[in-house]
Amino acid sequence: MAKIQSVELLSIPEVINAGDDISDLTVILDIEFHDLDVKLQMEYCLHIFIYDIHGKVDSPLVIPNWDESTVISISSDRKDDFLGSASKVIVAENKNETMEIPLTLKLGRFEQRNTYNSRKLEVFATIAPAIGRASKWSAPFESRIVF
Repeated sequence: MAKIQSVELLSIPEVINAGDDISDLTVILDIEFHDLDVKLQMEYCLHIFIYDIHGKVDSPLVIPNWDESTVISISSDRKDDFLGSASKVIVAENKNETMEIPLTLKLGRFEQRNTYNSRKLEVFATIAPAIGRASKWSAPFESRIVF
C-alpha cells in the first residue's frame, strides 16, 4: 500500500482578479510505496481535489473507483467550494516518488450567494490501487407513487 507523505500547493496567485476564470497552479506530492508495491510495480490512480475552504474543513467521504474516484464532503451547515481536480495513473517503480501535477482552475468565478474577500485553497489527495476496493453510486431515478 502506498502512503502520501506530503501534499503542497505551489504557484498560488497572490491576487486573483474576479474577472479571471483561469489560474495555473502546481501540486507537489511525495509518495512512499511499500516494498511489495515496487516489487510488483503496482498501479495506482492518483486523484487531486482542490477546494476553497470556508471555516473548518469538511470531512471528506472518498468513494474509490480506480480512475473515477469521487470525494463527497460531509457537512450539514455549509459547503466548501469545489474548484477542480486532476487524476493521473502512476506505477510504483521506486520506493519514494515526488511528482508535480499542474492544474488549471477557475479561481476568479464565484457563486452569487456568497461574498468573497479571499480564497483559502486546500488540496485533498488520494490514491486508489489497481487491486483493491471499488465503489460507485447509481444514477438517480424517480418513480411515481400511486394511491
